Formats: sequence, structure tokens, C-alpha cells
Amino acid sequence: MRILHVAKKYPKAIGGDAHVVHSLASCQRDVGHDVWVLTTNCREIVEDKYVIKCGISDRAQNYDRITLKRIVSLVILFFSAFRVFSGIKPDIIHSHSPDMGFFVSIPARLFHIPIIQTCHGVSFNDPGFPLLKRHMELFFLKYGGFACITTVDKLSLPDFVAQGIGNAVYIPNGVDQTFFSLAKESGITAVSKFLFVGRLEHQKGLDVLVDAVIQLVKMKSGFSVAIIGEGSLKEEISRLISIHSLEHVVHLAGTVGHDELIRQYASADAFLLPSRWEGLPLTLLEAWAAELAVVVSRVGGIPALCEDMVNAVVIEPEDSHSLCRAMRFLMDNPAVAEKMGHEGHRVATSYSWDSVSRKYEDIYRKIGRG
Repeated sequence: MRILHVAKKYPKAIGGDAHVVHSLASCQRDVGHDVWVLTTNCREIVEDKYVIKCGISDRAQNYDRITLKRIVSLVILFFSAFRVFSGIKPDIIHSHSPDMGFFVSIPARLFHIPIIQTCHGVSFNDPGFPLLKRHMELFFLKYGGFACITTVDKLSLPDFVAQGIGNAVYIPNGVDQTFFSLAKESGITAVSKFLFVGRLEHQKGLDVLVDAVIQLVKMKSGFSVAIIGEGSLKEEISRLISIHSLEHVVHLAGTVGHDELIRQYASADAFLLPSRWEGLPLTLLEAWAAELAVVVSRVGGIPALCEDMVNAVVIEPEDSHSLCRAMRFLMDNPAVAEKMGHEGHRVATSYSWDSVSRKYEDIYRKIGRG
């Protein structure tokens, strides 16, 4: 089967969607499919013979905003799609961004190529997002001519139905099997090293995390927080760390390679994800695979997987006081933290990219021509 993924980001651009597309494409190639990726002209995306970049050059974080460059790039994508489709002749198009999926939908119809759209998080059902963003997303999803829509957020399915979108199904993200090799040896150890992995953007709640640390250092000592990732808020987070003299506690590590990321998970005791919104975060599954206790916000698809005080400590978004209490609780109760890590690891074993890839292939064959 000839598969074309359409995505805003692809490695080495930072983002869960980039990692998802790369992991899915790798699995599909491993079983013999021909796979290409049509993506933006993001500066961080590596050049590859199977990666087709189009649009105006920009940085990764700007593709999550509505800008003039973004709009012009979508128009360029529309016209580029005719050339791409006639060249590689895909049997199926798998979009990972509703706006990009919408703009390639007209050329796809002319070429009689079915499209599947994966939502890595939705905003149309969340009043916390700007009204324009919500309406635009809903418009793209309704009128993109998608043969099937998948969502990684199981709890969003009723919202699709309520909007008259009846072809939405749930398919979760997967987790790299490498992380399962990090499962902790038996034995209770102190919780002293916390880890965050993700983009340094407003969505991820890094300001909430720093505020929680400001509170926690007044009560506890002997702990550290490692922040892995890059983003537009890096300078602001660094400034907050400096203002509050937290350099000895909070460490901004920036982007790291795969081996170093593995090392960071292996050396951590607990994982923090105080996001304002999410779909199904890959980093949650990675942390569970590494058998870490996790503290997560009650947003997106997280509540469908996380049971408070069983496999996670679940807090409300934008609540630094609750995050501080959760961190202190794990430090004071290492046996509970260890048990949570075991429970999370058990959940993560159900999520492999091979399994996810097979679910998508079933949909491809049902709606496609391959």
C-alpha cells in the first residue's frame, strides 16, 4: 500500500504529532508499505527522500498559531498537492492536522484518494480556546470530506457525535518499546528527581510548574526538576527560575537526543505534566513504560487512562498549589509512588506502535483502494 501522511511537524521538529507520524510511518515501512510524509517547510524538519516539504519556511512553534505565513503556506499546500499526488500516486492519505487535511481534500477528491484524519487533540469542544479557533477546527472536520476521523482522546467521541460527525473512532497513541526496558528494579527508593518532557509552550503549564516549585522549596529540600524540551517560552521560564533563585533545583536541559532522553527517564523518580490541554500525551505513556509515578492534569484524554491515586496523581489544570501538594505527597510517600509506577506500567503495556499501526491499517483497507 502507498501511504501519504500529511502533518505539520516531523522530526527533528519537537511535538507529539511529529513523534506519532514518525513512529507510525516506521512501523508501516517495516511491514512493507511505501510511505511518504507531506509536511510544512519547518526549519527543524530533516531532509529525507520520503519527506516532502512545502510552504514558507518558519520555526516549529509558529505552526501552532494562525499567522499570515501559515495561511499562505496552506494555499501553497493546496497547489502542491496536485503535483505530489500525481507523482507518488498514494492509495490513502492520512492527515494529522485538520486544516492541512482540509486543504488537500479537494485535490484528493479529484484523484479519488480517500483521506483519514487523526485528531491529536481537539479544541472545538473546549470553551477555553478562542472562538475562532474552535469554529475553524469544526469547519475543517465537517467539510474536509474525511472518510474516517480518529481521535486519541476517547472522551471526545460524544462531542463529535453532538456536532453531527458520525464517522469518528478512537485509536490511541503508542509508546516506543525502548522505554519498557527502563522499568525500575524492585525496592522502594526516595522520590527526589522530577522530570518534565515536552514543548516549552503555554499549553504545557511550565509557569504552573515553576510556581509549584517556588512553593515546595519553602517546605522541602533535596529534590530537583529536569525540564527537557524547547519552545517559545524558554527565555521566560529561564527568567522565572533566575528571579526566584531556583537554578539549584530546576534545570533546563533543552532538546536532547534519544539516548539522553532514555537516560533522563531512567534516572527520574516521578514525571510531571501540568498541561492546560492535551489529547493523549506520548510522554505520559513513556513515563509509565519507564515505571515512573506521574502527576498529570485532568484534561483531554488523560482522565480516560489515569485513575487518581491508583496509577497517577490527577490535579486540575492551572493549579500550582495542587501540583505542589502532589509533588510533596510523592516525596513523603515513596511506597505509594512505587505502586503507582507499577500500575502505570501495567497500563502502558497495552499501547504499542505495532498494535496502533494495525488498527490504522484496518481502516485504510476498509476505506481505501490498496
